[in-house]
Amino acid sequence: MASRSDLIDAIKMHQLYLNQKPGGRRMQLRSGNLSRIKMSKISLQDAILPGANFIQASARDVCFDFCDLFGANFVEADLEGSSFLRADLRGANMARAKLRNANLSGIDLRAGVMVIMDGLQERPVKKETDMTNTDLEGAVMWGADLSGAKMSGSSLANTDLSDANMFAVNLEGADLTGCNLNGAKLRNANLKGAKLTDCNLVGADLSGANLRNVDMTGVDLSQSNTSNSIGGGTSSAPLVEDIRELVNGHSEWLLSGGKTGLPMIANGRDLSGMDFSGLDLSGASFEKCNLRGALFVDTILAMCSMRDADMKKVRMNGAVLDGVRMANADCSEAVFQGVKFGGIDQRDKKGAKTGVVWRADLTDTNFENADLRNSIFEETQMKGTILKQANVAGVAFGDTDLSQADLEGANVGLVLNGNIPRKK
Repeated sequence: MASRSDLIDAIKMHQLYLNQKPGGRRMQLRSGNLSRIKMSKISLQDAILPGANFIQASARDVCFDFCDLFGANFVEADLEGSSFLRADLRGANMARAKLRNANLSGIDLRAGVMVIMDGLQERPVKKETDMTNTDLEGAVMWGADLSGAKMSGSSLANTDLSDANMFAVNLEGADLTGCNLNGAKLRNANLKGAKLTDCNLVGADLSGANLRNVDMTGVDLSQSNTSNSIGGGTSSAPLVEDIRELVNGHSEWLLSGGKTGLPMIANGRDLSGMDFSGLDLSGASFEKCNLRGALFVDTILAMCSMRDADMKKVRMNGAVLDGVRMANADCSEAVFQGVKFGGIDQRDKKGAKTGVVWRADLTDTNFENADLRNSIFEETQMKGTILKQANVAGVAFGDTDLSQADLEGANVGLVLNGNIPRKK
């Protein structure tokens, strides 16, 4: 491993290389330790520094343009005013770094795949780019590829993110006040609780994005694509008073371990369009309810009973459905992205596992034209389940018996795993 003095010499020779002077040499260093280094107003343009350690470094107004910084670590580094034009930062860790007024135009911040040695075997490991709680206020990031990056809690006020690729980026709780998101691709992004006050979203693609509790004061969405997004102007009815009382009583019942409060029993009620997102409704009963268009985003519904319910166009993105009883329910055109139909271990009075697992029951449930992408089924009961034209891309069926399920027209070729019955 190169010593600190060798690294300093390499930086000096890189300056000569850039200025085409004698003795110059392009800086090429893998996993170099530059932690806590102090430098400013120099250029490392075109340097090859994969895996470099810049933890708590002070590198203000430094030029990293076109650098190979694959998997580099910039945790808590001060990079204010620095330039990363078209740099390769795939898999980089920039958590809590200061990047105010930095130029990150055209950078690549996608997840990176690294090869590590596991014993004598090489093993590929996917490493996501981490920019959690990073200060990017006033940065220029037009055309940047941020797809899948972790940016929750980051400050991006007045940042230029026009035409950026932000597919499935996690911006939960981030501050994007005054951002230029003109033409940005935010499909399936998580913006829950983010601040988008006075943002420019002309031509932005927010389809499938999580816009719950987003502050959109002063935002015009008329020229944005918000199809299939969650919250952010999508219509949902508030809970009526008596339903709110049932929810409060149910919460008390759960918190007290059943000593006080009452479990929620709303059988046969018209709850269409109501928003139950984020609640813990474990063990509640919604049998024969009208739940059309209701929101259950990130809701815990373990051991719930929803038998014979009308759940057409319901949205359950990220819901926990372990042990749910949903037999004969109509879930056509509903959204179940990323949900888990798992099992619940039954326990005796002393809390010990009995060896019996309560599986989710989807017998005769209708999922025609439903969106089940990336959901998980753990030996779920699916006798007579209808999955016609359903989107099952990325679904993990595991050992679930699908022999009596109707998969006509479903995109089974994109299933992650499972025993898909052959067509007769």
